Amino acid sequence: MRILKIVWILFILLNVYDAIISAIYWLKENAIFEENYFIWFYYYYEGHISFILALLMLISVKLLFFTGVYWYTRLFDLLKVGKYKWLSLIPFVVLSILIDTQNTFILLFNYAPPF
Repeated sequence: MRILKIVWILFILLNVYDAIISAIYWLKENAIFEENYFIWFYYYYEGHISFILALLMLISVKLLFFTGVYWYTRLFDLLKVGKYKWLSLIPFVVLSILIDTQNTFILLFNYAPPF
């Protein structure tokens, strides 16, 4: 049970980091690089999206994502493998790490001082 809590905390912190990095990039560049189809769809048809609206969309999609992942992990209880429920979170943690790494490199590439 302890490992499950650690993996949940890691998953939540990675997604909060993703939201913060996306907000910083929006404030610096006035553009988004979020892998969020709702934001890109709105941005494509409207031509401009405000920071508040983009942040609200990002938070709402993250909350939907957390809810989906929570119910996905509940399936492990129904299958009577609750002891290994933490294994169900591993793909989502790995995906979050890859997205955060990509976003961090994009931010560093655009704003890091040249050597």
